[in-house]
Amino acid sequence: TSKLRVLIAGGGVAALEALLALRALAPEQTEITVLAPNAEFVYRPMAVREPFSYPQANRYALAPIVSEAGAELVVDELAWVDPERRIAHTSSDAEIGYDALVLALGARARPRYEHAITIDDRKLDETMHGLIQDVEEGYVKSVAFVSPGRMAWPFPLYELALMTAGRAYDMDVELAITIITPEDSPLAIFGSTVSSAVAELLEKAHIKTINSAYAEVPRAGEIVINPGERRLQVSRVVALPELYGPGVRGVPLSEHGFY
Repeated sequence: TSKLRVLIAGGGVAALEALLALRALAPEQTEITVLAPNAEFVYRPMAVREPFSYPQANRYALAPIVSEAGAELVVDELAWVDPERRIAHTSSDAEIGYDALVLALGARARPRYEHAITIDDRKLDETMHGLIQDVEEGYVKSVAFVSPGRMAWPFPLYELALMTAGRAYDMDVELAITIITPEDSPLAIFGSTVSSAVAELLEKAHIKTINSAYAEVPRAGEIVINPGERRLQVSRVVALPELYGPGVRGVPLSEHGFY
């Protein structure tokens, strides 16, 4: 007899997908509030190009997107949840009631290796700029791109490796690039067709891949690869972060946050 109050916590791709899907499927049955810590939506997949002198990833104001979908935007951060009373508490001590709660908070990225450059697409230009500059000037002769044993989102590792190889080629610089990953094959998560195509791209770019491997970086420029305790010396190491689910009081958690 009344509209279902849906609270979507998050301001990224998953949150907007949930908002648009609800509006498409149940526009007359839902009353939607979006609780986002950010006033802008950043198209983060394109941030990987920024260190290579491409324009910044596109940014879009959230307010008109949410408004056009007929929802209300609250720019604040989810602090904790009272599931018994169906109330979400924000960082500014506001309370938002709901009938259904959608959590789209994103993962928390944590550096795995002390002696490596950790990929962070929120500040990738800042993180990678020095390395790319050193490659262009010929100071760096070898780079290893490493995925940690706790599997992270692997796509940026391959993008950065290929673009770094392309930049070295454009500058007529000799650069040895190695990808070390626990995957059985490059981007295996996407299936055999995609994996084979990526492997072909890597081969054409003269990028070596070491699969089914678990790496440690005990000191700068040194990688220990298991099984076998093989050792690899390189000029620089670039690594993916480990991803953990955020911990929110009032939400059931596992060892690594909720999934």
